[in-house]
Amino acid sequence: MSYVVTSEKEKKQMLEEIGISSIEELYKDIPKEVFLTEPLNLEEGKSEFEVLAEMRKIAQKNVIFDSTFRGAGSYRHLIPEVVKHLSSLSGFATSYTPYQAEISQGNLQSIFEYQSEICNLCDLEVSNSSIYDGASASCEALVMSLKRDKNKVLISKAIHPNYIDAIKAYAFARDIRIEEIDIEEGLTSLDNLKKKDLESVSSIIVQSPNFYGLIEDVESISTFSKDNKLECVEIVNPISLGMLKTPGEMGVELACGEAQPLGLDQGFGGPYLGFIAASNKYLRKIPGRIVGQTTDVNDKEAYVLTLQAREQHIRREKASSSICSNQALSALRCAIYMAAMGKQGIKEVAKRSFNNAHYAMEQITNIDGFSRKWKGEFFHEFVIDTKVDVDLINKALKENNIEGPYKLGKNEMLVCLTEALSKTEIDKFIDILRQVKK
Repeated sequence: MSYVVTSEKEKKQMLEEIGISSIEELYKDIPKEVFLTEPLNLEEGKSEFEVLAEMRKIAQKNVIFDSTFRGAGSYRHLIPEVVKHLSSLSGFATSYTPYQAEISQGNLQSIFEYQSEICNLCDLEVSNSSIYDGASASCEALVMSLKRDKNKVLISKAIHPNYIDAIKAYAFARDIRIEEIDIEEGLTSLDNLKKKDLESVSSIIVQSPNFYGLIEDVESISTFSKDNKLECVEIVNPISLGMLKTPGEMGVELACGEAQPLGLDQGFGGPYLGFIAASNKYLRKIPGRIVGQTTDVNDKEAYVLTLQAREQHIRREKASSSICSNQALSALRCAIYMAAMGKQGIKEVAKRSFNNAHYAMEQITNIDGFSRKWKGEFFHEFVIDTKVDVDLINKALKENNIEGPYKLGKNEMLVCLTEALSKTEIDKFIDILRQVKK
């Protein structure tokens, strides 16, 4: 990044232009007690080469595992090279909100394709271009599901804990009441749901597969919602839709989630991409960018931002959302991935992930001292109870350059498998578990 220092002469000219004599005057409305009274506790500046050496030293602490058995919301999938190649083209590298359609047709088309693919994947009618991440998308879906005279939302305790934290923080700021639905055998308790006082409830939020990897009875929850005139929101892993019923098929009209499995590297935690798909009745409520297809004055196919006022993007106080973001480059990668894989390819990824997980589960539970915590059907994650400390298990795996399962408790772990794992890698993982047990 280039950086040009502002000279003292230039600073003086700028101050004179706005009618003040010093930088300090810019901050005259800020209370004096919040100003620093002494310099920041920082080291002296370093040279270019000293900084480079320091960065290399820090980078050496990173560990790139040969294989991973950890998911919990971030998943390692195989990504075709075409995804990385096409998304690296310079025309896409600095994508910004494409207000000027006449010079942004490439970006607009890529967003339109992404939205169309998400709609097809979820079997719903409308999608936005992008939101920061899955947790943010769940917050936005919550707001979309609210009814004017009701400010209470029921959420399952089986939702990803990070999503629950984000939802509660967002609800607090908007004076929305959140009440949790208990879980039973790792699944959302329908009995507990039916006992809730629904008088001021707008909607129900459930995740399937849930945080524990179990497949929820979303159809029953959706039916219950409709019978009681409530909205139903489903948080979903997009890859699972390659083999499980879609939100649309189960009567859900508002779905959201994390699109990272659709061609995004895990990348030390980001950048990721939240998605929302909904039925037409939510069309005017959905945040973020929406691209439509039309024709120009020459009757040629063209793409434009549509259905939203400009303040959705730049006038925060009047926008329906203040955390939606133009994650266009991430959305582009997902669009290319979905196009490259196609319907059959995503189905194959889902099936292989499913089969790998079920094979591993059978092998693990055959080891003395290892058992499944819950018996419900699962997609590609499952919880294992073990008599061995999970920290010891993960230490042994790390010594073999394997990232171990997500630790839920001292003797409880969430195991994840995707199509990226070979049978050889899975068998090595199982062998290490047997050795640790001894």
